[in-house]
Amino acid sequence: MKYKRNKFKINNARINIIFILLFISNIILYVAFLNNLYHDSNFNIPFETLNNILTMVSAIIILGFISTRLPQFRNLGDSSIYEVCYLIIIGILSMVISYFNKTSNTEMFIAPYMEMFKVLSVMLIFMLIVTKTKPFKNIMKGKITRKNQILCLIIFSILGCIASLYHVYVNNTPANVRTLIIMIGGLFGGPFVGIPSGIIAGIFRFSQGGVTAFPCALSTVLSGIVGSLIYVWNGKKILRSLHSILLIFYFIGFEMLLIVILTPNNISFHFVEDIYPLMLFASVMGMALFLMIVQEQTQPKKEISYEEFRINEMENTLEEHLDRIEELEEEIDDLKNENSD
Repeated sequence: MKYKRNKFKINNARINIIFILLFISNIILYVAFLNNLYHDSNFNIPFETLNNILTMVSAIIILGFISTRLPQFRNLGDSSIYEVCYLIIIGILSMVISYFNKTSNTEMFIAPYMEMFKVLSVMLIFMLIVTKTKPFKNIMKGKITRKNQILCLIIFSILGCIASLYHVYVNNTPANVRTLIIMIGGLFGGPFVGIPSGIIAGIFRFSQGGVTAFPCALSTVLSGIVGSLIYVWNGKKILRSLHSILLIFYFIGFEMLLIVILTPNNISFHFVEDIYPLMLFASVMGMALFLMIVQEQTQPKKEISYEEFRINEMENTLEEHLDRIEELEEEIDDLKNENSD
């Protein structure tokens, strides 16, 4: 019996410690946040809003579970089943969204996420351009030279600063994807890229000022350090997609905890309440999409030999001749019918 590798397991104690510490920080954040809400007499969630949120979350979970099982239908040899299932899923999702639109103020709820998605899209375009550069490609191929690292350091530092400028305001609170950018720099470029770019982007964020300037700058530097440490401890290889997504999920919670600890309570909890969902949404989705882009480019392409090319060409030619033969047979049948008449 062949042993199957556990996708959720990380075979490195030091990386596991980082994940455990980040997980604990998230638990502390949630406990502190719930405790603050409990003591806030103004806190009140209408049942209708809670019902809508639970409906949407349940629908996403169910549809996501079904989607992961759909590729198995391809093994049945009938692709129409596969396509019909996706049509059913799209139909269900449309009905759920329609229901949600009719029973809640979607403009207030969805608009910030749409704006954040636009910010994420712009940053992903920049990241896509980065993956096309020669230094990044060389690093992905294991050709780690000082020149490649310096160029990647410059690129990720610039992107980190741009992410500080390009953000979404929620109740006058800025949300961005700066942490995601620096974390990716550390995970893919190592300490020589992640740590300096984190310091540069952190200093730039601190120079912008504001009540949360110090915790946001500190979390930016720490994201580069954490990404770089994992890169080194993982044997200078890319962390698995699931682990990378989980890492950014935990780290955003850790960043929010820093804000809660290093800012006054009357500011920090309202700040976190405004930006945490948006930053979590953008960072997790951004990490997943960026990994898909990288994996698509690094996936080895199958080379077709000259013999295979000739066989495919002959098969296409044969199909064209068979189609022509069928057309001629139909014309002959028509002529015979006309003569008989």
